[in-house]
Amino acid sequence: MLYVIAVVSGVLFVIMICTLRVIRQVNILGAVRYMWALYWIIPIHIFLVISLFDYHRVTNVWVRHWWTSPTMDWIRTLFCEDDTANAECMVPIMGGEDFDTEDEWCLFNFNSTNCTDIRGDAEMDSKTLFYFFYTVNGIWGALLVLLLIMTLDVLQGIITPPIVKASKGANIPLWLTLPMSGCFVIGCIFLFAPSSSLAAANEQVRWTGIAYLIAAGTFTISALLGWFLAAFPVTNIQDKRSKKVAVHLFIFMMLLTIAAIVAIFSTSLIFSLEVSPVRLSAEKRGNIACSIDAGASCTNCFDDLDENRCPEWSEGEVKKVIQTELKLSATMAAIFFIYGSSALRFGFTLRSHIMKYQIDYV
Repeated sequence: MLYVIAVVSGVLFVIMICTLRVIRQVNILGAVRYMWALYWIIPIHIFLVISLFDYHRVTNVWVRHWWTSPTMDWIRTLFCEDDTANAECMVPIMGGEDFDTEDEWCLFNFNSTNCTDIRGDAEMDSKTLFYFFYTVNGIWGALLVLLLIMTLDVLQGIITPPIVKASKGANIPLWLTLPMSGCFVIGCIFLFAPSSSLAAANEQVRWTGIAYLIAAGTFTISALLGWFLAAFPVTNIQDKRSKKVAVHLFIFMMLLTIAAIVAIFSTSLIFSLEVSPVRLSAEKRGNIACSIDAGASCTNCFDDLDENRCPEWSEGEVKKVIQTELKLSATMAAIFFIYGSSALRFGFTLRSHIMKYQIDYV
C-alpha cells in the first residue's frame, strides 16, 4: 500500500509543478483542469491513508506468514540474532510440511530448541517497526489530505462557483468515472480474485461484490444520461420533454446507486466491527487460508480433507483478513456515497432548471 501512496503522491507532485505556471498566469482553463485532477486524487488518497491505520492488526498476520519469504530477508537480517536470519530464525510455523512441531524442525536442523524463541523475539521487534512506520505515514498522509481539501476549496473560490457548476454539468461522465470504475474493479476483486478472502467467504459478505457490480452498472447508466443532458441543447418542446425524461431517469438511477452503496457500507461496517461475527466452517477457513497465503506458509492445500488444509492459519487470522477487506470496502463505499449524493443533488438542481426553461417562438 505504501508503494501505491508513493506513486499517487508522485503524480500529485508532477501535477502541482505543472500548475505553478497556471496559477501565475491566472489561467482559468488550467485551474479547472487542476480542480478535476484534485477531484480524482483526493478520494484515492483518503482511501490509501485510511488503509494505513491497521485497526484489526492484520500486520501481525502478514508478518507471521511472510516471515520466511524473500520479501522479509532484510527484516530478518535486521532483527534476528547474529547468524540466524537464514537459519534458526526461519523456523516454519508448526514445523512445516515435514515435521510435527517447531522444536522437531529445530532439533533436526540445528540440534537445539530455541528457534521458536529467536523467531518470536524478531517478529515482535519487526511488528513494532512496521506499526510505527505505518502510523507516521498515516499521520503525514492525513495532513496532506487536509491540505488538498483546503487547496480544492480555495481553487473553487478562484474559479468562481458558476464556472465550477457549469464544468460539472458539462463533464458528468468524467465526474462519475472514478466511482464507476472503482465499483467495477472492487466487485471483480471481491468475486473472482484468488487473493481476495471474500471470493471464498460465505454468503454473509460475498454478496457485497455483486452489489458493487450493480452500483458500477447504475453509475455507468447515470454517466451516459449525464452525457446526453450535457451534449444536446434544448431548442424546442420535444427536446425539453426528452431532457425531462433523461433527468428523471438520472435521478432514479442515482437513487438506486445510493441504495446499493448504503447496503454495501452497512454490511461492510457491521461485519468489520464484529457487530455481527463472520461465521467460518473448518472447510471455509482452510480454503480461504490456501487462497490468500502468499508467503508459502500453508501446508496440505491439496489435501482431499478440506478441514485439514493449512492448519498454520487460525480462524482468528483468517477473520482478521476478511475484516480488514471489509473495512476497506466500507471506506470505498463511503467515498462513493459522497459521489452519489453530490450527483443526486446536481440532478435535482438540473431538473429544476429544465422545468423553468422557457422556449420562445418567433
